[in-house]
Amino acid sequence: MTNNPNSAHVLIVDDEPYICEVLSEILRDETYISDIAYNGENALKLFRKGKYDLVLLDIGLPDMSGIEVLKRMLQVDPTIAVIMATAQRDIEIVVEAIKIGAEDYLVKPFNDLNVIKTALHKALKIKAVKDENLYLKARLKKHSKARPIIGNSPGIQEVMKMVHKIAPLNTSVLISGETGTGKELIARAIHENSKRANRKFISINCGGLPESLLESSLFGYEKGAFTGAYKQTKGVFEDARGGTLFLDEISETSPALQIRFLRVLQEKVFQRVGGTEDIYTDVRIISATNKDLLNEVKTGKFREDLFYRLNVISIAVPPLRERPDDIPLLIKHFIRKYSGLHNKNIKNVEKNVIEILRNYQWPGNIRELENVIERAVVLAEDSKLKLTDIPDSIVSQPIESSIPNGLVNFSDAKNQFERNFLINALNRNRWNIAQTAREIKLPRQNLYQKIKKHNISRR
Repeated sequence: MTNNPNSAHVLIVDDEPYICEVLSEILRDETYISDIAYNGENALKLFRKGKYDLVLLDIGLPDMSGIEVLKRMLQVDPTIAVIMATAQRDIEIVVEAIKIGAEDYLVKPFNDLNVIKTALHKALKIKAVKDENLYLKARLKKHSKARPIIGNSPGIQEVMKMVHKIAPLNTSVLISGETGTGKELIARAIHENSKRANRKFISINCGGLPESLLESSLFGYEKGAFTGAYKQTKGVFEDARGGTLFLDEISETSPALQIRFLRVLQEKVFQRVGGTEDIYTDVRIISATNKDLLNEVKTGKFREDLFYRLNVISIAVPPLRERPDDIPLLIKHFIRKYSGLHNKNIKNVEKNVIEILRNYQWPGNIRELENVIERAVVLAEDSKLKLTDIPDSIVSQPIESSIPNGLVNFSDAKNQFERNFLINALNRNRWNIAQTAREIKLPRQNLYQKIKKHNISRR
């Protein structure tokens, strides 16, 4: 529903032009927007294409009953407010309509305009309350299940600040970032903090499906559109009506599909595969890419006009290697998650494990870290994650020099280098002192002394 009740969109359904004109005039006086349908078929066609807050529906229509129209409208939008219009003799049918889901009724002829206006205001208020209740219930339900966005680093905090700022809007959003950085998680956070939270969030990977299957999945298809199309089928642009559609790997779409996306964004209409009828869609589009989409535009691989339609608001998700301070928090979160899932009781982690994971470059980002922690939880033999639970490919990676830029004292720099050198050697050899001493050609007693000097601890 529109946030401003004074701009409510109303559909009038009646086979008498005079009554339609009277109702339309009343609605104009109230600054409402109205459309008119003179029969049930046209009413349903308009209803499927448009986004209405209220329907004034006559019981007696020439082609089908108002009850049938009401049932079909509620199937499309269960929250729609409907006021039935009826003659005095149809009161029993009105009672049935109220049971089905109509909000109120008006008796013809319309002699008192104030009665009509009161019914309109009442129905719109009820719808507003219903919408708000659905929104709050959805928020509560989704927050109880939601995957949290973990991190206190400036980069991720800036992302979350932007999420909360743009969530109430309906503008398109383009999320960029490397694979595994959590772009879909960001998109879900936008949806769950928006007024669309009580409607569907649907995710489509544009790079994971053949073009023909992707097209029919997105836009649906008519019966007989292609071999195997035995019945009319809705696509996600219809299924996500009122909600959010997340298009991952948008850069992988073909030029033909890019043209179809552009029309949806510009005109908010599309046609099913094999169809000729324009279908209205009300979805918020959030897209994502792991490529430099502007560079794709410059090289002619992506439409410039579509890029600017998608990139109304952009969010860049930082890679995990740029937020090392968040890694301990993520480790704790994933340990809690997978300890419960695998019925383990992991309570803490060896300090050298934390240091190794902090210094690893994480080419697969958060997704890779999550997989590593799940593996470690499964392999752990007691309540502590140890170095032996971490893959050799990560343990053997050298720790990057962490000498601060402002460190100018040669002695301090030398000590920092020596400490990192020893940590790398010890980790490579899984803290086997004798083996480490042999590898770096240092007497074992000297190695013990240096470990003590630099306060290097396995735990």
